[in-house]
Amino acid sequence: MACFCLLVLSLFSLCGAEVKAEENAVEGLPPFCGSYECPRYQVLKKYNTFEVRRYDSTFWVTTYLNSGSMGLGTMKSFRRLFKYISGENSQGISIKMNVPVRITVPLLDTNVNSTMSLFLPSALMSPPTPNDPSIVLESFPPTSYYVRSFGGYAMTSDYEKNSKALSEELTALGLAYDTQTGMAAAYNDPLTFFGRHNEVWFRSLN
Repeated sequence: MACFCLLVLSLFSLCGAEVKAEENAVEGLPPFCGSYECPRYQVLKKYNTFEVRRYDSTFWVTTYLNSGSMGLGTMKSFRRLFKYISGENSQGISIKMNVPVRITVPLLDTNVNSTMSLFLPSALMSPPTPNDPSIVLESFPPTSYYVRSFGGYAMTSDYEKNSKALSEELTALGLAYDTQTGMAAAYNDPLTFFGRHNEVWFRSLN
């Protein structure tokens, strides 16, 4: 699915993340978001192994995903985004770390780069312009996604397995989805040992 190994999840430690107790969850958001803000959504329908979510409009800060062995390229991509939220932007402001860290992967066109994105807080109506030209701001209107969730310390193979399973289920049920792009999302810092939450997404075309 993506170069989204255990090292990606440990990148939260760059932000000084600590274990987040469930009782500190942000009001109105799913418990798996912990004390971070995450995109708001409504569940339109639940299936046995996945659900359809209708997400509100969102802002993301995005960069291309570096290649490299042992996840070192992934770390470079995250550091670029982390510098942006740490104040290396047109307004010089620091932005609170949110979740998920999302990887978007082109499934058909190998000439298109995979990307890494950080979710920007909803209160930030006009995000500052990145100083780094390799970083872009993205905004998405309300969008529906098919989402499959799973737990544990997820390795690349876990995301790939769950993405494949979700794709097969959607095809078997005759549900139309974007077959050109897949997404993987991680929500936890490395010190969260229990109740870890990971997801794979496909955009709904229904």
